[in-house]
Amino acid sequence: MYDRTSQEDLLVVEALVEYSHDREEIQPGRSARAWVLAEQLASMHGLTVEDALYQRDRLEGNS
Repeated sequence: MYDRTSQEDLLVVEALVEYSHDREEIQPGRSARAWVLAEQLASMHGLTVEDALYQRDRLEGNS
């Protein structure tokens, strides 16, 4: 099994949030599920979704 790094998990959280927003109107069920998955993944690192996105933005600025 492939183990992701915490930075990769932050990127996945970001992708799930974007997907959730993109699907909010046309597939609300999928949108909600993507948001829940983003919350769960962020929580695995002791973060909220908002904190995870903030961390991702900070890392992106350093690359």
